[in-house]
Amino acid sequence: MSKMNDAELRRRLEQLAGVQPSPEATSRAMDRVRRTILETEGQQARKSLGRILMNSKWSKFAVAAAIVVTVLIGLQFIGGSSVTFAEAVKSLEPILKANAAALDILVGPEDPNAPVIHDMVMGSRIRRTMSNIPGNVSIIDLESKRILNLTEEKKEAIYIDLKGLPAIPNYLESLKNTIVQLQDSPHFEVEDLGVREIDGHEAVGFLAKHPRIEIKVWADARTGLPVRIESKEGQMNVICRNLQFDMKMDEALFSMEVPEGYKLQQPMELDLNSATEADFIEGLRILAETFNDGQFPDGVAVEDFLKQVPMIQEKGKKLGLSQEQDTALGKKLQQYLLFTRFFKGEGKWYYRGKGVKLGEADKAIFWYRPKGSQTYRVIYGDLRVEDVARENLPEPLPADDVFEPGAGYQQWSKPEFVGSQADYCYVQPDGKVRVGAYLTLIKGPKDTSLMPIRLPYAKAPLESVQLSGPGQEAKDFVPLPFHKTGEGTYNVELPLDKLAAGQTMLICQWHRPLDEFSLEQGKRWTDLKSLIPVISYKLRVGVDPNSGFELTLPPKDTWAEPFTWNNVDIPRSQFGRCVVPVRKHQ
Repeated sequence: MSKMNDAELRRRLEQLAGVQPSPEATSRAMDRVRRTILETEGQQARKSLGRILMNSKWSKFAVAAAIVVTVLIGLQFIGGSSVTFAEAVKSLEPILKANAAALDILVGPEDPNAPVIHDMVMGSRIRRTMSNIPGNVSIIDLESKRILNLTEEKKEAIYIDLKGLPAIPNYLESLKNTIVQLQDSPHFEVEDLGVREIDGHEAVGFLAKHPRIEIKVWADARTGLPVRIESKEGQMNVICRNLQFDMKMDEALFSMEVPEGYKLQQPMELDLNSATEADFIEGLRILAETFNDGQFPDGVAVEDFLKQVPMIQEKGKKLGLSQEQDTALGKKLQQYLLFTRFFKGEGKWYYRGKGVKLGEADKAIFWYRPKGSQTYRVIYGDLRVEDVARENLPEPLPADDVFEPGAGYQQWSKPEFVGSQADYCYVQPDGKVRVGAYLTLIKGPKDTSLMPIRLPYAKAPLESVQLSGPGQEAKDFVPLPFHKTGEGTYNVELPLDKLAAGQTMLICQWHRPLDEFSLEQGKRWTDLKSLIPVISYKLRVGVDPNSGFELTLPPKDTWAEPFTWNNVDIPRSQFGRCVVPVRKHQ
């Protein structure tokens, strides 16, 4: 993209008009002039691509997918910057008070030929244009989860309903919430990047690291407002630049009403979470078999697909498909694209299909680990799939490929302890429930060896606390001293040397009569509370064969699991209530 800045555009406008334009007129005119100048500087190829994109029925699905896959990038991870991250969060205040914002977004590496997304933001709505699809405008309403897509040349409008997208009433307000959540996460780290010049500004930078995202923010050293943001979430790299805040915008530009003179097309629905492995494989087959002379695409990321569109369109014209076939083909490619964009596996995915032909059964072209799986799914050139252990993968994986919470104990500057907990409730023949709370410590206050805990029921006294490590047998567990400090509250003495050595699991035990669990409509209920704030919590229930009780849920390894929760960003200690899945033996 041309490096022409606003000052140069303003100079040309003044020469053309002979007068100093108003700020509002300048803002509107700059967009028109920028497009005109770029077209005269060799951008006709992109314009042609835009016409090709919108001339086919099925390609509307591909365009819709391209628009939607970038809905949640850009502003959601913007934050201010200063000397410290705490000050950076405070510097968000002027942004949140802004009525509107605008920015340019690049997906992938900063290539001058890469498509540029331009977003104007007001409240929950985004007005989006893309440099490689001129004449196409999308109004995205994040609160109603709907897109109005307008094709200016053909005067056509279409509504796209989104499934799997959270409602966001105010995009700017969500900025601070996201940053604050990351800041409060026990897995969040910040690195000071110092001062450098960014786009003509003296800027202060920091790198915010989290297992699921990295954000590099450069902010004006004087105002604290961000001038450039680079984020990496999963395998999507995003650059945000040319940021502006609190400029005047016409609310009519964000209207979700179909403009006068436009013809409304049949509405579409896009489920962001519906793509499966089978959809991805079918997309690979279609691209290789139908559009790429039997060869798999060079890449499968969003930016790769956008580069492949001209070739797909050109060959698509020669297929002679019916409207129904066009639509079916477009939907399949849409699902293929969503699989990697909203990847639901663990860690990273790996693609090695470049240069491989469909049918080459000995070549692995893609592998990933499904969520919760111990093995990887490997797709080969003949599109068969095999489950493969990590050590048998086609290539060694990076050591940091998969984030595993709770791997080691770290001290931090905050006053809270954070962990993960699993409660095992076992109904005994004497009518009591033995509770074992398995608490794995993740982080705790620096040089603090006294940890306060609170049991869910004050009348059920704590009986023992033991410390264990990976692979340790029960005979090697270390008893820990504890002291009662109030009704249901205790202080546990922690051996910091053993925690640092990897012994991070505490096993706390107490008993409570089953009759004391709340009885409502013939069912026993329990409060769900952890001993300290945790990022994951689960409840498992079992029964002694001689207790006279049985489980009402299918057990797994003798245990039923009626409740599970996890969120690596927001530690909690209360999770509501649930039914204890036991009943008198029938």
